[in-house]
Amino acid sequence: MDAKNIRPSQRQNRNLTILVLSRKGYFTYKGLYPYLLSTYFFYIKEEARIPLTKVLLPIIDDNNNRSILERAVNSQGKWEPLKAFESSWTFFRKLGMGSIKNQQVEDLLQLDYYRLLDGMQIPDKAKLSLFWGGLVDFLVNTWSILEEFWLVIGIEEKLKEEEKKREEQIQNEGGTPLPEQNSPWKKLIYWPDMQLEHHLINILLRLRAGWDKLADYVIAEYYGITHAKTWETRINKLDREIQPIINDKQIMFWKNWIENARAISNGLRVARDFELHKIAVRVKETLGNPKYTYSMNDLENFVLFEHFRLQESFLLILAMIRSV
Repeated sequence: MDAKNIRPSQRQNRNLTILVLSRKGYFTYKGLYPYLLSTYFFYIKEEARIPLTKVLLPIIDDNNNRSILERAVNSQGKWEPLKAFESSWTFFRKLGMGSIKNQQVEDLLQLDYYRLLDGMQIPDKAKLSLFWGGLVDFLVNTWSILEEFWLVIGIEEKLKEEEKKREEQIQNEGGTPLPEQNSPWKKLIYWPDMQLEHHLINILLRLRAGWDKLADYVIAEYYGITHAKTWETRINKLDREIQPIINDKQIMFWKNWIENARAISNGLRVARDFELHKIAVRVKETLGNPKYTYSMNDLENFVLFEHFRLQESFLLILAMIRSV
């Protein structure tokens, strides 16, 4: 294959660069929680974690981050159990460094995508222009998910402020009910509640779209596989056609990816399809049916961990491609 086709076009590379810079600049400046930019390996199997990191280390965009993570990997012994949102790297924990200070160092999506395929043996059927376009599209979708999370954080802060004001008002009035509590009408929700639900559902829909982009426009275009219609037939077709052409190390990453892809069939995909095809049934804490819909807190936790699953599944594919 002509070497000039291996790298993204000038426009695609500019977009990739902007997307990488936004993860470590734009979102940090806006106050996005650092743990949303970190890589925890919740959905990457233990035996694949160090191999995946070693494969991606050479293309980490920031030289300082690369050096720190190289030391972390070299110091990593047995993979120790983690507490929720604790640093994935034993190196940091042994030094007593709080994970909040290092989580963006641990962001394995901050890669120099321009060099992703350098030195790789590219499949003959690969449609690289479409692959690079799909990769940009996937990362734009990820950018949108992070933007929605930032909006969620802002709304939650407003809700806390309003709750604090209501409590202070009750205390100032000597514990007497608020005027609305004497009314025959009961206020079910506040405007920020509706906004919070709206943005959480937007994240849900974006996460589902991310899986389609990853399967159809990153994996399928790189390996030259035609799309199938439904999600199950799509991933089964990918599995059937890809396994015979990859090596043992790649299979480890691929089987991990397939497991994650199948997990969303009865999780994320159902949640997204139910929202779209059941006339936008509301979250049960507002106007929904508690038998079928999420509480607001459950929905937030659900989209948070599905965000991690999608990011880590993307990394599995990048590691698989580079493990030739």
